[in-house]
Amino acid sequence: MFKKIFSSKNSTVMTNEEVEKEMKVEDGQKLGTSQEMLLFGGFQELNGYFFFEGLFVTTKSFKSKTGAAITFKNKNTEFILPSAIQEFDCDYAKPLQRHVAQISFDVTKAQIKKIQEGNYESVEFKVKKKTFHLVKPK
Repeated sequence: MFKKIFSSKNSTVMTNEEVEKEMKVEDGQKLGTSQEMLLFGGFQELNGYFFFEGLFVTTKSFKSKTGAAITFKNKNTEFILPSAIQEFDCDYAKPLQRHVAQISFDVTKAQIKKIQEGNYESVEFKVKKKTFHLVKPK
Protein backbone atom coordinates (compact mmCIF):
# COMPACT_ATOMS: atom_id res chain seq x y z
CA MET A 1 0.00 0.00 0.00
CA PHE A 2 2.70 2.52 0.96
CA LYS A 3 4.66 1.69 -2.16
CA LYS A 4 1.79 2.96 -4.29
CA ILE A 5 1.64 6.21 -2.33
CA PHE A 6 5.34 7.05 -2.08
CA SER A 7 6.92 5.60 -5.18
CA SER A 8 6.37 5.47 -8.87
CA LYS A 9 7.47 3.01 -11.50
CA ASN A 10 8.93 5.89 -13.50
CA SER A 11 11.04 7.31 -10.64
CA THR A 12 14.78 6.93 -11.11
CA VAL A 13 17.68 7.76 -8.85
CA MET A 14 20.32 10.11 -10.18
CA THR A 15 23.81 8.69 -10.67
CA ASN A 16 26.87 10.40 -9.18
CA GLU A 17 27.75 11.70 -12.66
CA GLU A 18 24.30 13.27 -13.06
CA VAL A 19 24.56 14.83 -9.61
CA GLU A 20 27.96 16.34 -10.48
CA LYS A 21 26.55 17.86 -13.69
CA GLU A 22 23.80 19.56 -11.67
CA MET A 23 26.17 20.95 -9.03
CA LYS A 24 28.11 24.17 -9.14
CA VAL A 25 31.16 23.87 -6.86
CA GLU A 26 33.12 27.11 -7.05
CA ASP A 27 35.82 26.83 -4.40
CA GLY A 28 36.94 23.25 -4.30
CA GLN A 29 37.74 20.07 -6.14
CA LYS A 30 36.47 16.51 -6.06
CA LEU A 31 38.60 14.58 -3.57
CA GLY A 32 36.72 11.31 -3.10
CA THR A 33 33.94 9.23 -4.55
CA SER A 34 31.95 6.10 -3.75
CA GLN A 35 28.49 4.70 -4.48
CA GLU A 36 27.17 6.48 -1.38
CA MET A 37 29.10 9.73 -1.33
CA LEU A 38 30.90 12.45 -3.25
CA LEU A 39 33.46 14.59 -1.40
CA PHE A 40 34.48 18.05 -2.56
CA GLY A 41 36.94 20.16 -0.62
CA GLY A 42 38.86 23.39 -0.39
CA PHE A 43 41.00 25.25 2.13
CA GLN A 44 40.65 28.43 4.14
CA GLU A 45 42.90 30.39 6.49
CA LEU A 46 41.73 32.50 9.40
CA ASN A 47 44.30 34.30 11.57
CA GLY A 48 46.99 31.68 10.98
CA TYR A 49 44.64 28.70 11.45
CA PHE A 50 43.94 26.47 8.47
CA PHE A 51 40.72 24.65 7.71
CA PHE A 52 39.69 21.99 5.23
CA GLU A 53 36.15 22.76 4.10
CA GLY A 54 34.48 19.50 3.10
CA LEU A 55 31.26 19.34 1.09
CA PHE A 56 29.68 15.90 1.48
CA VAL A 57 27.00 14.87 -1.01
CA THR A 58 25.54 11.55 0.07
CA THR A 59 22.68 9.13 -0.38
CA LYS A 60 22.51 8.62 3.41
CA SER A 61 21.69 11.25 5.98
CA PHE A 62 23.91 11.79 9.03
CA LYS A 63 24.18 14.17 11.93
CA SER A 64 26.39 14.57 14.96
CA LYS A 65 26.71 16.42 18.22
CA THR A 66 30.17 15.01 18.91
CA GLY A 67 32.04 15.79 15.69
CA ALA A 68 33.56 13.62 12.98
CA ALA A 69 36.92 12.76 11.46
CA ILE A 70 38.22 12.36 7.95
CA THR A 71 41.28 10.22 7.19
CA PHE A 72 43.39 10.49 4.05
CA LYS A 73 45.26 7.22 3.43
CA ASN A 74 47.94 5.81 1.14
CA LYS A 75 50.06 2.65 1.29
CA ASN A 76 52.64 4.11 3.66
CA THR A 77 50.87 6.67 5.82
CA GLU A 78 47.60 8.19 6.83
CA PHE A 79 46.58 11.40 8.53
CA ILE A 80 43.40 12.20 10.38
CA LEU A 81 41.66 15.57 10.37
CA PRO A 82 39.27 16.20 13.29
CA SER A 83 36.19 18.29 12.63
CA ALA A 84 36.45 21.90 13.77
CA ILE A 85 32.75 21.91 14.60
CA GLN A 86 31.06 19.32 16.75
CA GLU A 87 27.41 19.73 15.82
CA PHE A 88 26.15 19.39 12.25
CA ASP A 89 23.60 17.60 10.10
CA CYS A 90 22.65 17.08 6.48
CA ASP A 91 20.14 19.04 4.46
CA TYR A 92 18.21 17.28 1.73
CA ALA A 93 18.78 18.79 -1.72
CA LYS A 94 15.73 17.66 -3.65
CA PRO A 95 17.07 18.53 -7.13
CA LEU A 96 20.16 16.38 -6.46
CA GLN A 97 18.25 13.59 -4.70
CA ARG A 98 21.02 13.65 -2.09
CA HIS A 99 21.78 14.84 1.42
CA VAL A 100 24.38 17.60 1.65
CA ALA A 101 26.59 18.72 4.55
CA GLN A 102 29.44 21.20 4.75
CA ILE A 103 31.90 20.47 7.56
CA SER A 104 35.12 22.24 8.55
CA PHE A 105 38.18 20.26 9.66
CA ASP A 106 41.41 21.43 11.31
CA VAL A 107 44.38 20.97 8.96
CA THR A 108 48.08 21.90 8.84
CA LYS A 109 50.01 23.44 5.94
CA ALA A 110 51.83 20.12 5.39
CA GLN A 111 48.52 18.23 5.20
CA ILE A 112 47.12 20.79 2.76
CA LYS A 113 50.13 20.22 0.52
CA LYS A 114 49.64 16.42 0.61
CA ILE A 115 45.97 16.72 -0.29
CA GLN A 116 46.60 19.25 -3.08
CA GLU A 117 49.35 17.05 -4.55
CA GLY A 118 47.07 14.01 -4.40
CA ASN A 119 49.32 12.10 -1.98
CA TYR A 120 46.51 9.79 -0.89
CA GLU A 121 44.69 6.79 -2.36
CA SER A 122 41.53 6.72 -0.30
CA VAL A 123 39.48 8.76 2.13
CA GLU A 124 37.55 7.52 5.14
CA PHE A 125 34.87 9.68 6.72
CA LYS A 126 33.63 8.66 10.18
CA VAL A 127 30.62 10.18 11.87
CA LYS A 128 29.09 8.44 14.89
CA LYS A 129 28.84 4.75 14.00
CA LYS A 130 28.82 5.35 10.23
CA THR A 131 31.95 5.03 8.12
CA PHE A 132 32.08 6.06 4.47
CA HIS A 133 34.94 4.71 2.31
CA LEU A 134 35.86 6.77 -0.74
CA VAL A 135 38.54 6.45 -3.40
CA LYS A 136 40.57 9.24 -4.93
CA PRO A 137 39.07 10.26 -8.29
CA LYS A 138 41.11 9.64 -11.41
